This record gives sequence, C-alpha cells and structure tokens, in this order.
Amino acid sequence: MAHRAVSSINSLQADKAGRGAVIGRTFASLGNPSYRAFWISLLASYSAMQMNIVARGYLAYVLTGSATALGLVSLARGFSMLMLSPFAGVIADHVDKRKLLVATQSGLMIIALTASALVHFQIIKFWHLIILGLLEGAIFTFNAPTRQSILPQLVDDHTLSNAIALNASGRNLTRIVAPSLAGIILGISVLGISGAFDCIALAYCVAAILLLRLRTIRPAETASQASRKSVRITDMLSGFRYILHSPRLRLLIVLGFVPVLLGNPYQTLLPVFQARVLNVGPTELGILYGAAGIGGLLGTLVVAAIADDPRKATFQLGFGILYAVALMLFALIHVLSIDLVFLAIVGVAGDGYSTLNSTLVMLNTDRAWYGRVMSIYMMNWSLMPLATLPLGVLADVIGAPFTEAIAGSLILAVVGGVTLFYPAWRKMGETTPATA
Repeated sequence: MAHRAVSSINSLQADKAGRGAVIGRTFASLGNPSYRAFWISLLASYSAMQMNIVARGYLAYVLTGSATALGLVSLARGFSMLMLSPFAGVIADHVDKRKLLVATQSGLMIIALTASALVHFQIIKFWHLIILGLLEGAIFTFNAPTRQSILPQLVDDHTLSNAIALNASGRNLTRIVAPSLAGIILGISVLGISGAFDCIALAYCVAAILLLRLRTIRPAETASQASRKSVRITDMLSGFRYILHSPRLRLLIVLGFVPVLLGNPYQTLLPVFQARVLNVGPTELGILYGAAGIGGLLGTLVVAAIADDPRKATFQLGFGILYAVALMLFALIHVLSIDLVFLAIVGVAGDGYSTLNSTLVMLNTDRAWYGRVMSIYMMNWSLMPLATLPLGVLADVIGAPFTEAIAGSLILAVVGGVTLFYPAWRKMGETTPATA
C-alpha cells in the first residue's frame, strides 16, 4: 500500500514537472527582457491593427453597402505595400530597426486620428478611405518586415523559432480581444466609429512608447561594409536573387502565398457575412473576428510548443488541409453558433500553417539577409488585399458563401497536392538556421 502511495506521488510529481517543462518551452523567449518589451509593444500595435480592420470595413460598408467597396479599400492598402515591400526590406537591413518601428507606429497613429476627425465632423467620404488606405499600406510596409527581421537581434538562435511562434501568438491574442472591443465601441452611440479610431490611435501611441525602451538595434553584418552606406536598386534586386538561388526558399514563398491569396480575404468579407448572410449587428461582427482570433492563438501556441520538432513541415501541411476544409464549411453553413466554431478552426489551422511557414523561411535564411527576404515574404500582406478585390466582386455576383467555398477548395487542391506528390517536403523542418 505504501509502495503504491509513493509511486502515485512520484507519478504526480513527474506529470507536474512535465507540464512545467512544456509551459517553460512554450514561453521560453519571454524570459528575455528585450524580447518581452518588444512583445508587449506588438500586442498594442496589432490590437490597433485588428480594431482598424473592423472599424474600416464597417465604415466602408456603411458608406457604400457593397462588397466590392471593401475590396477597393483593401486594394488601396495592398497596392502601396506591394510597391514598397522590396525597398522596405533593404531599409530594415540598413538602419536602426527600433527607430524605424517607432516611426511607423507614429505614422499609423496620425492616420487613425485623421480618420477619427473626418468621421467626427461628418465629412468622411469613400475616397477618403482609399487615400488613407494607401498611406496606411505604405507605412505598414516598413512595420511588418522590420518586426520580423529584428527578432534574431533580440534572441539567440536556440530560441528564434519560439520567438517567431510567440510573435504569431501575440498577434492572435489581439485578434481575440481587439475585434470584439471594436464591435462593442461601434455599437455604443456615444463613441461609434470616431471613438473606435481614437482607441486605435491610442494603441499605436502605447506601442511607440514601449519600443523606445529597447536598446539601439544596429544593422546586421553583411558581406560588404559599403552595402550599408546607401540603399540602391541592386540591393533590392539582390533579395529576389537570393531567394531564386534557394530551391527551399522558392517553395516556401509559394506555399506561404497560396492560402493568403485565396483564404485570408475571408476576414475582409466578414462584414458581408454579418449583414447579408447571418443578418446580425456590429457586435456580432466583432465576435466573428474574435472567434478566428481565439483559434489563431491556440494554433500558434501549439506551434510554439513544437518549435524544435523536426516534423515542422509535416505539421504545416496538416494545418493547411484542415484550414481549407474548415473554410469551406464556414462558407456553406449559415448558423452563427456553428460558424463561430468553424471560424475558430480556421484560425487554429491558418495561423498554425503560416507560423510554421515563417519559421521555415527564417531557418533557411542567412542572418544578414533577414530584412530583404522577410520583406519579400511579407508581400503576402499586400497580395491579400489585392486578391480581396476580385473576391469582393465575385461575392457581389455569386454571393460570399460560394466565393469562399471555391477559395477553400483551391487551397485544398494545392496543399493536398504537395502532401501527396512531394513527400520530400516533410524533411524541410530538419534544417538548422542558415549561416551561408
């Protein structure tokens, strides 16, 4: 009897130690003070961005009542991002990344305050959203690759994969709280759309203040000191050449773009599902965004826990297939409670897939090229808004549900094809950080 009691105690202690090890492994990077401050600033910045997605989409739909209009607003944002992305990567590799991030947060804050003023004085027009979208996209182009490429200078190689996953987890945490908060603010008559943009500006201000606490982040060592003295067209083109000469990076870039182009525009079309399909209000719209955020947070926490697993590429393909199937089911079933579940699954699978893909890109890129490679990879942020326009037009013609169902089936075909016909891909996760 005593022997069994001792065994039970030892078993409980072992289970507790095992759980502690998993938790410690999942949040390992947050033990680094510099990364911790950076991560909290990320929460503020992406909370602002998520609230802006809801407020801007809701405002555009209120002004026009058209899904095509939602696509046009996204197109404006994506166009400037697409044009400036390669240039932004070169800048990120040449300057103090902390100062660049502070500048981007300040610029985004000014744009949010401008939108708030236009709404407050009741002079907002649809073309204002186009102009603000162009400016916002131009600034955000410098924000995204810089945030990603700064990580190797905040953490060591051993915790880099974990830091990438925790970044994605932080973004998804904001997708849970921020859209719901935006929906609540939009539903309060005293605050409304203008108040939502005020809160967005405040969040960007907090992000900038937190970034000021970081130490100066010098440019990474490159092959030539002269390459850091000026930004040239050849510097931008060199990023494309670097990727073209790496078969692994080429495939990773393509696999990263496919679900972004075809699947992620569902986020922009959610106001259409809210108003035309589910017939609910702005508060429920925020809850729809929040459900996807909850799923995304869970997905990226799973990735953080398995960051060192050599089967990363296999897990990625599994997430991709699940993402496609859940997106199709969300599109075809029009019950709010059921759709919330499918959106959560879409979030789990979609963000698990994209986080693993980003991790594999970083692990196959030399440190001196992080900024340029990530700026090209982050062009999917601009391509998604560009893809939203034709999907928005298609949604006006055949309906949003059939549009998203078609998109999900195409993603399933691509990811399923890689799974079936390219088994060598599964060994991709066995790589170590590139040093060549």
